[in-house]
Amino acid sequence: MKNKAFILFVIGILIASPIIITDTEKSKPLIVWYTVAKYIGPDLFEKAEIYNPDIVILSVFAEDDVLPLNGSKTFDLEGTVKKLHDMGIWVYYSFSLFSRSMYEEIKSTGLNVNDCVHVSDYSKYLRETNPDEYHRLFDYYLERGLDPEKIPKVERKPIEGYYVPIGHKTMVDPLYMPYRDFIADVIKEMIEKAEPDGLVFDHGRFFTFDEGYNQDIRKWILDRTDFDIYNYTPKPIFQITDWTEEDILYYDTRAELIKYAVSDIVSNFTQYPIFATTIGMIEPARTNGQYVELQTEVFDSLLLMEYGDEDLAVEKNIKETAEKIGSYKIILGLSKAQESETHIRNIELGLKYNVKGIYLLGYDFPEDVHEYLLNIRNINYSKV
Repeated sequence: MKNKAFILFVIGILIASPIIITDTEKSKPLIVWYTVAKYIGPDLFEKAEIYNPDIVILSVFAEDDVLPLNGSKTFDLEGTVKKLHDMGIWVYYSFSLFSRSMYEEIKSTGLNVNDCVHVSDYSKYLRETNPDEYHRLFDYYLERGLDPEKIPKVERKPIEGYYVPIGHKTMVDPLYMPYRDFIADVIKEMIEKAEPDGLVFDHGRFFTFDEGYNQDIRKWILDRTDFDIYNYTPKPIFQITDWTEEDILYYDTRAELIKYAVSDIVSNFTQYPIFATTIGMIEPARTNGQYVELQTEVFDSLLLMEYGDEDLAVEKNIKETAEKIGSYKIILGLSKAQESETHIRNIELGLKYNVKGIYLLGYDFPEDVHEYLLNIRNINYSKV
């Protein structure tokens, strides 16, 4: 296993500077795999031996998880980290921040998702109907001083014709300090179980343009700008042609609020390299208060998800984001929803703009995608 101090030193160099292939003046990208703890099987290690990613992101507290590691008492976190380290692979832990929807679990129970989808609603329902299950899931919260029923969701001001259905869009009020403290404690406990090489944060944003109509959010914005969001009707950013001062204030202050809340959590872990997942696409990102310029003040690199199969849209996404933050901060993410041909085309677009790395949302991608990534990395390179 690599010496930990040396690993962190090398990662620090990678974050501070682009990776450059000196003989071809092209980037050699980092290869990053995303995995979910509860779904990992032995094939992860088999594939890792063959395709040798630089980093495996291990999701230990995702949006549908009620407990770290999905409450698993059998998942061997320490053993998994050790196996990957023994292969020379860095391990980052991934955490959702402000999404505590249990959408998939609620659907499987047959409950009305409108009534129970948020962690506060579901905990109240279980306390009243199934105390044993309530204690199994939520004693973890209570023991750490957080009453799950008091976790506030963000309030919305839906606009007719633009309503986004509930589901994973349900989020926690980011200004609720007890929840932020709880998340920081969860992260510390995972680190104590087995030390990672870095951290990744997802869902650090509003999920729709009409969220954030809570009294504390209103006050936070009022105190800083004298702008009262209660007197403002939110507009989808892609529908705004003539920006008013209020439009600008609404989106800018929401983004500053998210930066403030995320920074409060992340500041506990500055000894680690820290990545963040961004939805990308400059306009939608700005709609939801996730300005990439502000994110790069908090995070070392951004995992930029493309979620598209149109060359022009993906290229626009990469190009505009690179212009805002620099291509060496971008790790381009690929979703399994597309065909291999699309994956490879999008990888080529990323390389065209010298992105820092390629991020696979899952390790079970088609073999030809893995082989393509092996081929483009089979060059003598230096890390500058």
